[in-house]
Amino acid sequence: MMKIKKRVIWFLIILISIPTLAFCQDDLQEKTKKLEDSIRLMLYKERPYFEVVNYGANRIQMKDSTSLDYFFEALYKLQNQKKGEKGQVKVLHMGDSHVQADFFTGKVRSLFQEDKRFGDAGRGFIFPYSAARTNNPFDYKTRYTGAWTSQKMVSNKDQSQWGISGINVETTNPKSTITLEPLEYNGRKPSKIEKIRIYYPILNEELFEAVIIAPTNEIKSQKMHPDGYLEVIFSVPQTSVSIGLDKTDDIQTHFILQGISLENNDKGVLYHAVGINGAETRHYLRCEDFETQLRSIQPDLVVISLGTNDAYPARFDDIAFKGNISKIIAQIRNINPNTSILLASPNDTYRYKKYANYNTQKVEQRMQELVKEKNVALWNFYQIMGGFKSIIEWQKVKLGQSDRIHLSQTGYNLQGDLFYEAINEQYKKWIEKNRL
Repeated sequence: MMKIKKRVIWFLIILISIPTLAFCQDDLQEKTKKLEDSIRLMLYKERPYFEVVNYGANRIQMKDSTSLDYFFEALYKLQNQKKGEKGQVKVLHMGDSHVQADFFTGKVRSLFQEDKRFGDAGRGFIFPYSAARTNNPFDYKTRYTGAWTSQKMVSNKDQSQWGISGINVETTNPKSTITLEPLEYNGRKPSKIEKIRIYYPILNEELFEAVIIAPTNEIKSQKMHPDGYLEVIFSVPQTSVSIGLDKTDDIQTHFILQGISLENNDKGVLYHAVGINGAETRHYLRCEDFETQLRSIQPDLVVISLGTNDAYPARFDDIAFKGNISKIIAQIRNINPNTSILLASPNDTYRYKKYANYNTQKVEQRMQELVKEKNVALWNFYQIMGGFKSIIEWQKVKLGQSDRIHLSQTGYNLQGDLFYEAINEQYKKWIEKNRL
């Protein structure tokens, strides 16, 4: 530790001395950036260093220091709970294909839950994507019986009653089932399942009723909630959960599943992630039950990772994009005006693998404006990865995929590390200012 401190001091001395050296301005800026990056890296835990990353930009941007107060206050209470207390901090991270695969958000979830200050409160919101014939995260397996069809908010031809997930699966067969089995992934064992919430439009009398397929002695209680979900509490932890259907009236003709939340009763962070391939900001505004389900979750922090698909067309309406995010912010604050909101700018992309996408710069600019106008925070991943055309450099070092839109699994893991690091550093500053 003493060696690290000496090296940091040495780098700081060099950094202060640089302006007196006869470098040109561009050379000076480049060398200053490298020194800043070196200092930051020595202050954090050891991990691979990538030249393509602008580590100096890895921070949370805010109009003032209060934007994340509600979330940080909840984290601080969680961190300082007395033995036996089991409070939880809840995060909702909403996005598009970058979130559906759960590489990025899964990494962030692991970092929060493996942090001894906080703890693991469960896997959180999931969806049986396999039943909808689309890609499923790798940390749980979906099995199903019967015929299920999907309706997605991103499809203009689909009409349904969506919740926060923006995707439903529907069946007309009351004998259909869905089973979800959490898996060990990246060396991490699955979170305990002591409670499950099954989200569906329970007030619709034409729907079959959802039931849990489990021995009676393993179910402690079950209750229908007016916010649109069946909550089942188990008397013993489950390693998998199976959902069946019950037709109790002739008027019932089908069933619509909006999502599932797997939780436990421990102290910790519950990190929900919802995302659909191709999602734009306007699509989330189609979700009729968005606010209702948001109220049931009561998140301390909402992360909005959108903009990639909004900005993909050559004709991008950045004013409409900003307006859509403003509407989502209003919906969140309509449920709880104190909830912290963190925007995450999208990564650099190319259109059709050939054309550098200038529109992502407009997304970043509009998000910067929202920071000032709406008192939200911003994690500027676009600048962190290097800005315009940086996806090419990420692709060269195998951090980006060949489509020049998505990152590789290694790239998403790095993104998760950077995101958590930025939040953690801002949290430390908040503690120093407000609690020390």
